[in-house]
Amino acid sequence: MNKIISIQGGMAVGKTTLAKTLEKQFQGIEVLYENPYPIVNKRNTLKLDLHTLEGFIENQKLFIEAEIKRFEQLNNELVILDRGPEDIEFYTLYFPIANGYIWDIENRLKDELGELRKCRSDLIFYLDAELETLQFRKQNDLSKRRNSFSQNMELYLYEKDWYKQFNTKFINVNKKSPVEVEKLFLQILTENAILNNE
Repeated sequence: MNKIISIQGGMAVGKTTLAKTLEKQFQGIEVLYENPYPIVNKRNTLKLDLHTLEGFIENQKLFIEAEIKRFEQLNNELVILDRGPEDIEFYTLYFPIANGYIWDIENRLKDELGELRKCRSDLIFYLDAELETLQFRKQNDLSKRRNSFSQNMELYLYEKDWYKQFNTKFINVNKKSPVEVEKLFLQILTENAILNNE
């Protein structure tokens, strides 16, 4: 049976860095990275406006469908997701709230959210950082565009509380190096009998 672990947290917190380190270190762990760009390109082609109800609904249908397909294709014993299905659900529900829109998303996407909620991580690692830490890391990491950083910071205010409802381990990454974060991650995996301490 698969064990699905997702790494969550704000933009520039170090999710991909941690995932890449784990992928290099451990054979047999499948790591799947977040790649929103094909859907973002499709959204741009379709000229969907996220700040209209119809545009947002169509955009989220694309993301939810892609996430369900990704989840259904998992076939490794231990899988680490750089952002998991819970992230898509969070964004779907909280983007309108963070932007002051009163949209009935639960009813408009009832079927899609119902299917998405069947896709759950067994364990979530939430890399937690102060806004100043995220801003500093964003400025110093030129490997990603992060065009939506400001928009993501509006959502970040709601994000940590959202993940408290799941089986989530919070790791404070302020003033921690990637090596220190990796050690904490592996320690928690070992304590939860997900990874043998070899």
